[in-house]
Amino acid sequence: MRTLVAVVALAALASCDESLQLDNGLVRGTWGDPDMCAEGTHAFSFEIKYADLGHIDDTAVNGVRLYCETPAGALTGYVTSAEGKWGDWRGMRTCASGHHLVGVMGNVVDPQGNFGDDLGVDNLRMECDDGTILDGLYGVPNAQSPVVSREVRRIDGREVEAVHLKVNRGESRDHGDWGSWARCTPGNTLCGLQTRVEHDDILNDDAGLCDVIVFCCTA
Repeated sequence: MRTLVAVVALAALASCDESLQLDNGLVRGTWGDPDMCAEGTHAFSFEIKYADLGHIDDTAVNGVRLYCETPAGALTGYVTSAEGKWGDWRGMRTCASGHHLVGVMGNVVDPQGNFGDDLGVDNLRMECDDGTILDGLYGVPNAQSPVVSREVRRIDGREVEAVHLKVNRGESRDHGDWGSWARCTPGNTLCGLQTRVEHDDILNDDAGLCDVIVFCCTA
């Protein structure tokens, strides 16, 4: 059965039009097998498997799923690739009805050296074909809108209004740096993926998910 599944996946891979890769992924770990949506179906949602930080050896993102649907909107299941053992699935991040995923970017923590803790990929975002950005951890990323507070003060006998403006600069807990968007050619949408994971090794500092390739097919 496993051989049959692999043959089907390779046949679907042969039908894809292009592949996209994180521009800041790490060259470590092992690539899993590519997994493709069934022919004629496309990814409309994704989900990450995330291990909360605070352990002796943190690994952050440990897996990714793409959820596929038919042109009529019927769910056909999900595709995934290599997966680490740690963390929990954080919920589907879904495009609006009738829309599909077309782009990906990663938040990646650079290697921390001998005395640091390597995390690898700390978060993923994907873009829908209507321009909506979906965030693996938060659902929708911080809009970075300014926060305004007002305070009335009395100065030299006059009442004046002090306005305090604070600009949000990304999510407060992002540990790495965001790379650039990788997007399908117009007319294509995501239809498969392949992931690179550094698996658990008690003697070494593991990084969990290290890199992601997604595949684009004609919509």
